[in-house]
Amino acid sequence: MSVSTPPWDAVAEDRDAALGAPVARSLSRTAGRLFGVWTAVWWGGVGVCAALFFAGVLDFVWSARIALYGISIWLNGWLLAYLAQRREPRAKLDLHHDCLVIWLLSYAMTNVLWEIPWVICSPFVFDGLSTLEDVVAQTAWVRSNLLHMYWWVLASFASVDLRTVNHDSTFYSVEIFAFANVLTTLWFFHLNRKRSPYRYLVVVLGCGEPIAATFIFSFSEVFGGFENMAGGVADTLLALVWTQYQYFVFPMIFGLLAVRLLREDWRRAPPRPAEPAPR
Repeated sequence: MSVSTPPWDAVAEDRDAALGAPVARSLSRTAGRLFGVWTAVWWGGVGVCAALFFAGVLDFVWSARIALYGISIWLNGWLLAYLAQRREPRAKLDLHHDCLVIWLLSYAMTNVLWEIPWVICSPFVFDGLSTLEDVVAQTAWVRSNLLHMYWWVLASFASVDLRTVNHDSTFYSVEIFAFANVLTTLWFFHLNRKRSPYRYLVVVLGCGEPIAATFIFSFSEVFGGFENMAGGVADTLLALVWTQYQYFVFPMIFGLLAVRLLREDWRRAPPRPAEPAPR
């Protein structure tokens, strides 16, 4: 008669606890595969929108807006960890770790693929654009050469928010945080690989930044009377809600999950050696 083993290595966890070491945690294979497929589908959709724009099937506005809706859905991919749980059961804290890792990867990808290139290039790429019509007027130039499609990528958010192209200082200042986001994400994975008891402290301390930045990002425009909103109500919701609530709500969730994981790591951490008594 065979004895079934638990879905996680309970023996190893007990050994780690005895040694006073934080548990080694990594993204489950099932969750990783699901996230890979999820990412390929939605980012592939962005590529399709770009191709349809270049081919003249979609105009700039609709190709960019559809792509933005797709990415706003993709950013919810951390929920796939719960789907993976059905196929590959995980301990509760390991499940929390999977959710956290997928979110950090998603957030860092948006930083690397759009925000950081935009911060670096936008001061030189965009000039004299103040209306959506000014942006659309560049269509012929963008379609004239495949290499010009970088302009479509950098300007895509202008389909709903002109702060992308009109050198709005508040918008630009908030987006600079993308560099810090990527660095802290890399630091987390470095500490996680070393099984440092401070790995989740990076998330706890950093979760407030996207919340504050998103509040400034959205409400600076609300308080400014939506002067940079390029379309109607649906477009304003896309710019300030559907593409932004993830950066406001999710850091709150993952800050709480990181606190639980941090407490578990510190519970397992070896006690500090007692200081010698003074002579």
